[in-house]
Amino acid sequence: MLIPRDFSATRRFPHLSWTWPSGDREELLIAAGHKDESRAAASFIEWLSKTNLNEAQFAEQRLLVTAANRFPAKCLHGPYRARLDGLVRMLWTKSRLSLNAAAPALRKLRAAGVEILVLKGMAAAALDLQNLKGRIAHDVDILVRAQDVPTVLSVLDEDGWRPNRGESLLFLKEQGGRFRSINFLKRPFGDIDVHTRAYFTTSPESQAESGLWARGARVPFLDTDVVVPCATDRLITAIAHGSLDAHRHSDWLTDSARLISEEHIDWPLLVELADELSASAQVAGALFYLRDVLDVEIPDRVLSDLWQLARSNPIAYFKALMLGYPRHKHSLLSGLGRRYFKLRHSAEVRAANRKSSASILKRDIKMTRLPSRAAIPDSPLAIRHRLALDDGAARCKIVIGIDVTDRPRRYLFEVNTSDRHIARLRFRDLRNRSPLKLSAEILLPENIPRDDLWIEARQSGLLPSLHNEGEKAAFAPHPFSVSVSSGS
Repeated sequence: MLIPRDFSATRRFPHLSWTWPSGDREELLIAAGHKDESRAAASFIEWLSKTNLNEAQFAEQRLLVTAANRFPAKCLHGPYRARLDGLVRMLWTKSRLSLNAAAPALRKLRAAGVEILVLKGMAAAALDLQNLKGRIAHDVDILVRAQDVPTVLSVLDEDGWRPNRGESLLFLKEQGGRFRSINFLKRPFGDIDVHTRAYFTTSPESQAESGLWARGARVPFLDTDVVVPCATDRLITAIAHGSLDAHRHSDWLTDSARLISEEHIDWPLLVELADELSASAQVAGALFYLRDVLDVEIPDRVLSDLWQLARSNPIAYFKALMLGYPRHKHSLLSGLGRRYFKLRHSAEVRAANRKSSASILKRDIKMTRLPSRAAIPDSPLAIRHRLALDDGAARCKIVIGIDVTDRPRRYLFEVNTSDRHIARLRFRDLRNRSPLKLSAEILLPENIPRDDLWIEARQSGLLPSLHNEGEKAAFAPHPFSVSVSSGS
C-alpha cells in the first residue's frame, strides 16, 4: 500500500519523514530545487530576508550557489545581491581551481592506462562544465578498478599528491584494493578522492558496482576522457551517500531533483539497485521528500514498491532513520541508536573492504604499555629512526618512549624498509598517561638488510587546514625515542 501524503508529512519517529530537512535548510532547498519557480523565488527571498550571508555555513553555501545560479540578478535583485554574487564567484573559483589542479593527474592516469569513472559533482561537470556555476565541487571524485590501484598510487605520488590521513605509499601499496576510498591532497588547491567502490558495503562484483561501468558512457573531459555513469546510477549514488550523511550537506537532493526532471531514469532498475544495496528505506525517504516538498514527479508505482521493500527490512529501515537524522538533533536515547547503527555500518564497510582484494595485509599491531619501572629508550627524540638488527633476525622487539603530552590521543607508527611495508603499530592513550613506554614484537620477512629497517611516526587522523593548532596536535606525528632487540 502506498504511503499517504498526509502520513509522510508527520515528520515524527519512526516515519521516514523524521529525517527530512526542516526550517531554514528546507527554505533554501525549496529555493534551489522546487519545480515551481515562483514558489522557489518566494522561498529564496524569505531566506535571504532573515539570514546574514556572512554567517552562512558551508552546507548553506552549497545550496546558495544553486539558488543564485537559478535566479541571477536580472531575475532577483536586492540589497543582498552584490554580497551573494561575490560569495558565488568565490566558491565557483575554488571549484575551478580544484578542477584545474586535478586535470594533470587525470591525464597522467589515463596515459598510464587507468580507466577513470567520475562520481557525484564531477559526473555533472564532465557532461557540462557549465554545471560548475550551479554547484560546488571542491573535490574530484573518481572510481578506478582494483587492479589499477598500484598504478594510481604511483602516479599520484610521483605527481606530488599525498593521502590526507598520512599513510605512506608503501603502506597503501601493501593494502592494494582493500580500501574503499582515499582522499589525496596537493597544496594549495588539489583534492582528489580515489574510490575502488562507489558504494559503502558492496563488492566490486555486485551488479551495483559492475553496472556503473557497463551502463556508463565515455565522454571527453579536461583534455582526456572519462566514464560518466548513466542518470539512474547517478541518482542512486547521490541518495545512497547523501542520505547517510545526516544532511551535513543537502545539495544531493537538488541534484536528484534535477536528474529526475531533466534526464531519463530507469525506474525498475532504480528499485532493483535499492533492494540490492539494502537502501530501499533511504531511497524511499528521499523520493517522498522530492515529491511532497519539491513537487518532483515520481511514478506512484515506484514509491509503492520502494515502500514495501523498506517495510520488509526493519534493520535497514532503522539504520536509515538513525543515520539520516541530523546528529546534533538526536536525543540521548536516539543518539545511542545512532551509535549502534554507525558501528554496525562501519563493520559492514570493513567486511566489504576485506572481500575486495586477495592481497594479504600485514599485521596491524596494538602496542602494549610497559610498567613505569621499565627502562626508557635513550635515543634522541625524532619522528623517524633506523632500527639496527642482528644478521638473520626473524623477529624483533621494539620499545618506544614518548614524553609528556597535554591530551589523550592515538599514536600510529609504520615499520618499513626502503621498498616495502612491514607492520603498523598503534596505541590509544585514553587517559593522557605520560610519559609512555610502549612495546611490540613483529615478525620479520626473510632477507631484510640489517641497515634498512625504519620506524616512523605517522599522523593518526585527518589534518584539515581549518584545524587549529591544538586540534592538529591531537593527530600530528609525535617525536619518540626507540630501542630494538632482535630475536630468532
